[in-house]
Parts: sequence; structure tokens; C-alpha cells
Amino acid sequence: MWTLYNLSLTLLICFSHTGATQFLQTDYLSPRAENAIYYNQGWKNLSRDVLSRPYDRISHDGIINLGLAETWLMQDTLKDLLDTNFVIDPLYHLTYGQGAAGSPFLRKAVAEFFNAYFDPRQQVNESEIIIASGVTALIDSIAWNTCSDNEGIIIPQPLYNGFPTDMRLRSQGKLLPASFVWDNETYNFDKSKDALIAIARFCGKHKIHFISDEIYANTVFSNPGSNAPNFTSVLSLDLDDIIDPRLVHVLYGMSKDFGASGLRLGVLQSRNEDLIQAAYGVNLFSWPSYLVQDMWGRLLNDMTKTHDFLEENKRQLGKAYSTVTDWLRNKSIEYYDQGNAGLFVWARLLPNSTARPECFLEVCRNNSVYVGNGENFLPESGQTGWYRITFSYPDDMLTRGLTRLEKALNDTPSSCE
Repeated sequence: MWTLYNLSLTLLICFSHTGATQFLQTDYLSPRAENAIYYNQGWKNLSRDVLSRPYDRISHDGIINLGLAETWLMQDTLKDLLDTNFVIDPLYHLTYGQGAAGSPFLRKAVAEFFNAYFDPRQQVNESEIIIASGVTALIDSIAWNTCSDNEGIIIPQPLYNGFPTDMRLRSQGKLLPASFVWDNETYNFDKSKDALIAIARFCGKHKIHFISDEIYANTVFSNPGSNAPNFTSVLSLDLDDIIDPRLVHVLYGMSKDFGASGLRLGVLQSRNEDLIQAAYGVNLFSWPSYLVQDMWGRLLNDMTKTHDFLEENKRQLGKAYSTVTDWLRNKSIEYYDQGNAGLFVWARLLPNSTARPECFLEVCRNNSVYVGNGENFLPESGQTGWYRITFSYPDDMLTRGLTRLEKALNDTPSSCE
């Protein structure tokens, strides 16, 4: 299931919501502020304990963060490409530009990129696109514009640990994890196209939104041992008579395929004109810099450089994946071995230990390394000891990180409290 791209479905069901007020009491602030404080604790703790000590590739000081889904593999190449396209035009970059929907230049470039790489049955038009400051902002926008308070969004689990915050912090959406296990049988999405059509049929039948998060669309690499399918965009499917096209939406961004999470650029594509207009309105609060938008637009307009960049990124991802999975096999550590996409591997680092994840992660930090706590990704019930290991780093950094992780494992007593 980890070879798939995150898919979310908006399901209009009402639930009671206790909110964060049972945990916090704040002076002079609204309940919304209490929610913001409560739901931000994860990022606050991560920033304090890990991100405040970034790894320096020269001195080797700092924490090698194998728990965050970002890639350093193509940073130097991307820097050179963006330097080449760094041009400041006062008329467009030092003003409000042409509004909060996004740079017309970038929206046109993204539409052409979708047409070239997502194999859409119907050509994507720039009018179907909104540019925001990252996919996180767009998930919030989608939840705000499709859900009433406490209505639900279904997502297969394990899932991206940012989804719960993205969906409920402002919009008060309700996360509904979808298990792959029922009736004592395990189901999967290995036949990706058939699965997408089945999801679309379910959404069409119940008149609910189908939101396809395709942020890893081009982060697909070669894994000879995997039977997982290649990327299939929902845009490429024949969904006539299955679902109203106004209920199908695609999310994309620059952070994964292009390794630029810090530039904060996300894309919403939808053929629902009302949703696009509503997202335009909400986008007043997540309006990305026109300078940054045009930098990506200039890169996308050079189709040869974009193609070469993505192909080299895939090659390096495959090499890094082999490095981390070889390490896991040599240590006899269980992991999901069908991966062929994304930036991380799902591994059971502590299968027989009673060690609390917080205790293990503290040992990791003491050894200047970090991994993602599997409990935060809502694994299937009863599955313990799982962690997410990001491998999308240069070989010297990844190898050093794994060495530190091995020491952390050796330093962790089985009853770590």
C-alpha cells in the first residue's frame, strides 16, 4: 500500500467533535486559537528537537533527519537551474501581480506539464488551476470548501501524518482512516488503475468528492523486486458515466518531484468552476510569491531540462532506495519491499521491543539521527514497532545516517521507558 500515492475522499458524514478545548485553557483567545495551539504541537516539537539542529554536510554536525519526507538528492542541480531563471521584474514581482489565483505564466506552464506527464484524457487548461503556498494550504482549502464542520474525509491508512492537522485545524474536517483489513482478510491497491476506478465509482454513487493527491507523480523509480504499478493519474482514466467530473480534483506541488519543499508551491486542478472560484477566495491567505512562481514556470517551460531533471531524480532515488533496503536486509529488519515510489520506506525497527517510541526517538536524537514515528501515520491496528525512514539523501549523508541509526538501535534497551 506504500507504493501508492495518497488518495483522499471527502465523505459528507457528521460526527461530534470535542476539539482541543478539553486539553488547553488559554487567556483572552478564542477556541480556534486553542485548536491552533493544540494541533501545532507536532511541528513545534519537531522544530525544537530536530529541525533546530540541521545536518551540516561539511562538519557532519547536526541531526540527519530520516523522518521528514523531503529530498536533498537534486538540490545542487535545482539551485543551478533556478539561479539561471532568477530574474526580478518589478512590474510583476514587486506588486500584487495579477491576483491570488496564481501567476498566469505558471498556471499555463503547469497545465502543459500535466498534459505532458499525467496523460489526461481531456487536455488540462490553465483556467482549471489554482496555485497556492504548498499542498498543505490546498488541503486546508479543499476541506474548507467541501466540508461543513465535522464532516468526514476518508483516507487509506497508513497515511501522511500531516493530513489530520491540514483537514481540521481551520475547517474542522473529520479524518476517517480507511483500513485495508476487514473480515480477517487483507486488501490492497496493487492494481492501481482498477482501484482508482472503484474509488471513483463509490464517490460517484454517493455524490462525494474524489481528491487525488498526486504529489509523488514523478517520484517513481526502478525496483526490480517490486510488482507495483507505475503512476496512474486520475486524469488519465475514462470516468464517463462513473462520476461527475465536477467531483474529481487533483493536488500536486513542487516539494517532492522537484525537491523544493521550501519554495511552498502547490497546485489544485479541478473542472469544478465553483470550487476553483472558492479556492481563489481562500487563496488570499496562502498567496505565494510571484517571483517564486515564475522561477518554477521558467523551469517548466524548458521541457528538455525538466525531463532531464526528473529522469536523473528517478535514477538517484532508485540508487538510494537500494542503499537503505540493502541495509535493512543485512540487519534482518522487516520492511515493506514492494516500494517503487516516494521518498521513504516503511520498516519495523522494533518488532519485539516494549520500548516506547518517544524513548527510542530520544535515543535517536542523542545519536544525531531521526526517523518518523510509525504511530503518527495511523498503521493498521495491532502493528507496532514500525517507523518511516526517508532515503532521499546523497549517499554519504544516507550512509552516515544509517550508521547513526544502527547505533541508536543498539543503544535502545528493550524496556526503554
